[in-house]
Amino acid sequence: MDRYFTIMIVPEREKGVRSFRIPRVLFHALIFTGVITVILLGIFSYDYYKILKQVYENKYLTIENRQLKEQIQLFNMKINALTEDIERIQTFEKKLRTITGIEQVDMTKPFQDLMDSDKKPTDANQVELEKDTTFVSPLKEFKDFQDSPNYLNLKNLYEQKIATNFGLQTGYTFTKELTDLTKQSFILASQYATFDYKFNILRRYVKNLETSVHELDQFLLDKDSYLKSTPTLLPTKGWITSYYGPRISPTSNRLKMHEGIDIGAKPGTAILAPADGVVVYSGTKPGFGMFVQLDHGYGVETIFAHAKALFAKKGQLVKRGTEIASIGSTGYSTGPHVHYEVRVNGTPVDPLYFILD
Repeated sequence: MDRYFTIMIVPEREKGVRSFRIPRVLFHALIFTGVITVILLGIFSYDYYKILKQVYENKYLTIENRQLKEQIQLFNMKINALTEDIERIQTFEKKLRTITGIEQVDMTKPFQDLMDSDKKPTDANQVELEKDTTFVSPLKEFKDFQDSPNYLNLKNLYEQKIATNFGLQTGYTFTKELTDLTKQSFILASQYATFDYKFNILRRYVKNLETSVHELDQFLLDKDSYLKSTPTLLPTKGWITSYYGPRISPTSNRLKMHEGIDIGAKPGTAILAPADGVVVYSGTKPGFGMFVQLDHGYGVETIFAHAKALFAKKGQLVKRGTEIASIGSTGYSTGPHVHYEVRVNGTPVDPLYFILD
């Protein structure tokens, strides 16, 4: 009897009692099997739960990675917009340095040549964060920066950080053993490095600009009168139809030096004094038609030709923005415009060196 277990079944309404004898070994085996089955079911259920949770986390991280990429693209767009703003401020700042005499340049050469010379390609070894390149376009440093040691160092640091987060402190290279999610994270390292690299460049440019503007501010404190006499205003609202420099003359069809700029506008549009000064001539001159000449002091003079009507009188003192004439097409002219010249000590220079608006 010690080798068996007896199981008795007693029905409620029937008189017969059923009994079963189960060997002790089989009974223990059934109990053991049942316990093991329950444990395995528990383990499988837990693993299944973890798999579902991992699938959810992977889906979430995939969406998060996509959002991060979109955000990085948005940051890059903002950096490009900021770069354009910085370049515009640099041009403005360079003009200020030129017209105040802080920076000596040959103003008898077209202003566009000066700006183009600032954008000439530089040696790759010169593109370093610690170098002062205030007047070199940031966009120039953004090109082909993938080979820059600074960029490669940033990218390596981000990859090391990502590898550490994934428990891949050594040998963190792209292999088939890495999951797609891990690969995406490593791809983000280059985008993070790109953003940091461009941000560091722009931060340096802004710092240099701030220092330069402070220098200008100190210098201009003693130059108030000089600035009021500097022709920084475009004399009329229109569009520049011809720049300073050599050109084919529209009247003689020969190459001649154009000693000013032509600004086209509707007939009758106001011509304004670009700075404080005194009218030294107001009348008609051969070729120039109706003509006004202003003396601003400090050796600076401006002339305005081909006007329709003259409002300024000889000897009159004018302020910046005073209406002195109106757009016309008198003299040797092919259409309504004003021929505008700036002369320094009698020598024609490119007016664009002075115009700030």
